[in-house]
Amino acid sequence: MMRIQEVCAALGLTKKAVEYYIQQELLSPKALDNGYRQFSKQDIERLRKISVLRKLGLTIKEIKQTLADHGDAMLQQKLMHNEQRLMHEHMRHSLLAELSADGDWLKIESKLRALEQQETLSSKLLNAFPGEYGRFIAVHFAHFLPDAIESSDQQEAFEEIISFLDDTATLSYPAQGQSTLDDQEAGLEDDQQAMLTLSHWHQLSADMIEHVRQAEHFLEEHEESIKAYLAFKQSEQYLTSPAFQLHKRLREFQQASGYYERFIPAMKRLSPAYREYTEKLEQASDALRAKYGDRR
Repeated sequence: MMRIQEVCAALGLTKKAVEYYIQQELLSPKALDNGYRQFSKQDIERLRKISVLRKLGLTIKEIKQTLADHGDAMLQQKLMHNEQRLMHEHMRHSLLAELSADGDWLKIESKLRALEQQETLSSKLLNAFPGEYGRFIAVHFAHFLPDAIESSDQQEAFEEIISFLDDTATLSYPAQGQSTLDDQEAGLEDDQQAMLTLSHWHQLSADMIEHVRQAEHFLEEHEESIKAYLAFKQSEQYLTSPAFQLHKRLREFQQASGYYERFIPAMKRLSPAYREYTEKLEQASDALRAKYGDRR
């Protein structure tokens, strides 16, 4: 057992900081009859974690969630939002340099409004779709956001998207599926884990969009790989795998949430580029079915 002065000296904390964490119910050291508090080894270890998380920028609420069961999910969510914030901060830096170079205030103002809308949409997508899928879908749709909203119809579409995401419950994975995701992440090398950032997903999404735009060339160039992939999707190995269950869960979630009835139509209204992309995607799907049959 240790007194508060000893704990502060050991962890490099002030007495006021420790008392604040106690007041916020982050820990509950034993109170003696004389009013002093004694800190157990468990209290000290918990306080060490609180200090680390606080220095990493987590709020009291986020620290409580992290220290509770399944706290790793909170850390992953915080990491994703930090990545998003850093990416948008880099964009602001670029706009500042552009303003300094040409002094076009109206152009920069328009680009800043578009950036703010992108931040809002990306943040809500990350909240609705957690994990790596959330990262991918956030940056994927960010590719299609217009530089500026120029019509009342676009503004209504943007508001409909935000309303949909606010109304949508967070996607949850079944226990087996979550275990599969955890195993996949644990199996990655450190350099591979470092790649799983918003910047990585940004490039992956850009590559996918380009493949859709060049669908005929892609289908011809990757014919053998596509055949192997389609055969695997029909195999017993895949149909009984956790990956199939995750895919099925995602489809059910999108159908039940109104993703196809509300979100996708609103994105088409908001973004001419996304509308064009979906047309190209449908053409690519038609070409795939014509060449290989419908193997969904």
